[in-house]
Amino acid sequence: MRPTGVRRAFLLLIVLSLAVAGVGCPCTRGAVNASPELRWWLFSSFGASKICPEMLKRGVPLKLPQLGAASVGRFFPSQCNVVVDDAKKAIVMSASGTGYVMMPFTRRVGFYVGMSVEYLPDFRMETDAMYVWGKFNRFIAPPDLRILGVENPVVNLATQTPFGNVATVIGNGIVEGEIGRGFTVVRQEDGDDFAIGHLDPPAKPKRQFQASEGRVVLASDLTSVYTRSREFLGPFEVAQEKSALYLRARASGAPISYAIVERSVGENWRRQYETAQPLGPPPGVLVAYGPIAPGEAKLGFPVNPGTYYIVLENTAAPPLLGGALGEPVAQIAYSVEVGDRR
Repeated sequence: MRPTGVRRAFLLLIVLSLAVAGVGCPCTRGAVNASPELRWWLFSSFGASKICPEMLKRGVPLKLPQLGAASVGRFFPSQCNVVVDDAKKAIVMSASGTGYVMMPFTRRVGFYVGMSVEYLPDFRMETDAMYVWGKFNRFIAPPDLRILGVENPVVNLATQTPFGNVATVIGNGIVEGEIGRGFTVVRQEDGDDFAIGHLDPPAKPKRQFQASEGRVVLASDLTSVYTRSREFLGPFEVAQEKSALYLRARASGAPISYAIVERSVGENWRRQYETAQPLGPPPGVLVAYGPIAPGEAKLGFPVNPGTYYIVLENTAAPPLLGGALGEPVAQIAYSVEVGDRR
């Protein structure tokens, strides 16, 4: 299940640590690329201790291949621990958190999952980017999956869907299926990109939009938002004064709206969503709110230093007869950037 069922943050940190370690010059790049022992030493010495702080910063998109390339939910890690195994040149990452999945045959399902995963990390330095890989090795124990809330009262872990029961879809199809493919993070000057699976240079994860000059890309992906549902993007950190969050979106299908909220407000709002409570207003101040018109939109939000969620909501009325048939779904390609205010 950008990161981690746990994915993206995993590598972002390693990359940052290596940059600080001063391994960017061509002479060092060649030496590092040629030496597995040196790469492991750099990772275990500078990157491993920072994996969890990075992993806890942002939610992870969840995808189900049978439903296409768009995400169907999010996983938000809340606890993390990393143990380095020098003998195996591996790390064991134990993480837990909550999230939600929205599928037409179950509606909204909120869940808790805990897992311990062994990864074999590696990286390579190129002239224009750094590639960091997390090769999945094994689950130390099967993921611990629990349901927090279900919008459809007749749905439980044993409920059958076109892809198996709910436990199988979330546990095997999303959690194990995503994490078990490993991942690649590519660090470039204008941001970090995450992809499930292994990418070799010069291949890079697809961005939905070309990065704007002078801005850093925080996220870029596809998502589907069903009626009576939301998508919680982020949270995104804005560290500098006089900065802004920028949202570029290409929307089609059902009408969609956005809301910008500070992290603490967004966390409480998200927990309500995960426990399948009726949709309601945010439990705090809205930083910004408005519609996203069909087609391509470019929006900017001047904000103070802090951490923010961007929450998307499908505002279409549900089908009169209920069910998934004919349900108006919003399809959104998006990119979130941070940079100086315009």
